[in-house]
Amino acid sequence: MVSGTSRATLLPENEVRGYRCYNLAVSDGQVGEWLYYAEYLRQRGFAPKLMLVELKRNDLLGPAPQPEVPDFVRSGSSPPSILISYLSLDALDFSIRTLRGEAPHHRYYDAEFGAQLEKRSKRHYYNPAGPIKPMEPPTDMHPERAEQYVALRQKFPMARAVGFVPPESAWRIAAYSLTDGFGDYLDAVARVAAAYDVFLDFSIPTALTQSKSPNDTYDGLHYSRGVNSRVLAALLADKTDLALDWHAEDAAAVSARYRSLLADFLTTTAQAEATPAKKEKSAPDTN
Repeated sequence: MVSGTSRATLLPENEVRGYRCYNLAVSDGQVGEWLYYAEYLRQRGFAPKLMLVELKRNDLLGPAPQPEVPDFVRSGSSPPSILISYLSLDALDFSIRTLRGEAPHHRYYDAEFGAQLEKRSKRHYYNPAGPIKPMEPPTDMHPERAEQYVALRQKFPMARAVGFVPPESAWRIAAYSLTDGFGDYLDAVARVAAAYDVFLDFSIPTALTQSKSPNDTYDGLHYSRGVNSRVLAALLADKTDLALDWHAEDAAAVSARYRSLLADFLTTTAQAEATPAKKEKSAPDTN
């Protein structure tokens, strides 16, 4: 079972060998909603052997939004007919516009119901540039909300629980690292990681998160299905050079390693900004 946001919808769940994996990730989802869904499934006898859980940083930032879940999930009753839920004029309009190449969204589901990134024009390519400044508010951190992720893991205590922070552009995470809440954020990640059997952080500066290729990402947050195939393989193998393993050392050492990687990236970026610009070559993708 996969719990997460639109970023986790791009995980190729069909590549989880040895399991019948269902991707429960929803666009702009939040952990408060995933708790409702987990309890709903638990009450109906669902007992997954494997949990893949995305840690959403925004769950820990700013005002806490109220969970939005269907009434039948809150009440524990049977779901309504699929026809009522999915046969709507809005869904028809979305489908027609996507087929015309005028998709109202940057992601879509293909014929195999696999999430894909919509191709964008060069004018809309992701192209971050320096100097890197502190991320805009909200940046106030509420580390106590990490307990919701612990509670989610405890819904299915017999499952192998694999948590992860998905890939994020090095420019974005570097900007957040310059805010006052970054230390509390690392403490919150450490608290969540301790409750999971595996916890990998793909948001660190790597060749992947420093890529500007449109084949990898369109916004520095959502990464292609090809990239996420590598993420999934790492999560299942519990070994990769794309992520920081929060179980490899104690929390203080892992946090220090994270800060060191960010410091190196910030230094390199600043030096590049100070160097006279040369004609830029197309960035290779990391797939």
